[in-house]
Amino acid sequence: MHKNLFIVSLLVLFTNLGYAQSEKIKIKSDNLTEVNYLKMDDFYLTHYLYIDVFLRENLFPEASPEDVSSILKAVKKYVSLENRLDIEIEKPGDRNYLIKFAILKKEDGTELLIAFTNWSVKKRVFEKEIKVENDSYTRWYFLNGNKMTYRKDMSNQNDYANMNKSDLANAYLFDELSKNDSKIKTTIDEALKEKDASISDQIMTNLILLKYLMFKRDTDNVEKQTKHLNDLFEIGALESNIKGLEMAFNATKFQIELMK
Repeated sequence: MHKNLFIVSLLVLFTNLGYAQSEKIKIKSDNLTEVNYLKMDDFYLTHYLYIDVFLRENLFPEASPEDVSSILKAVKKYVSLENRLDIEIEKPGDRNYLIKFAILKKEDGTELLIAFTNWSVKKRVFEKEIKVENDSYTRWYFLNGNKMTYRKDMSNQNDYANMNKSDLANAYLFDELSKNDSKIKTTIDEALKEKDASISDQIMTNLILLKYLMFKRDTDNVEKQTKHLNDLFEIGALESNIKGLEMAFNATKFQIELMK
């Protein structure tokens, strides 16, 4: 198959899965082999890549669930140590948004999923091509079985002993240690019992609970928790620091759609 040929079979795959590839998104690869190399839970894939590749730096916030899903499914199906994946997203202006996904294996056996882009953090523009050696926006994640962990969420980057209960539950949810997963719910429950918590603190803890329910695929309670958060946001509508929490909640609701 010709190098960088647009993958027609990917379009068929996404259509079969209920998501059609958008005309403004081109997915390219040197190799059509379906490897299913990445074993991480879809919860982590949708959480990190949606926020980091679409929302941060205002890269492509207008993406639909279909747009994002088509890319994430391709990443999980086709990216391996031997095979990289190139994404081109049509945008207004002279330059499109380019993303290259690759896996790097370090000497100690640690594997990283890396997303390279053509966004220049310094110039605040899309470059003509991806330049790995300059200031192009890049994100990388540690892979460990079904875990996918951003470098700043790794357990050795956090002081768990000095965290409040809400932050600790969040750290347990997103770190690389599977043994901490069993501590998430009890830690959230302890945070919810704190009587002096402000409305913004309550919202934050309930957002973490929503994420946990998504992680557990507890569909019924995800719906109930979403409604509960809507009520909390109404109560805290006049809080000065509510805007950032609203953005996080909107991103989480988008993620719920991705995981359906």
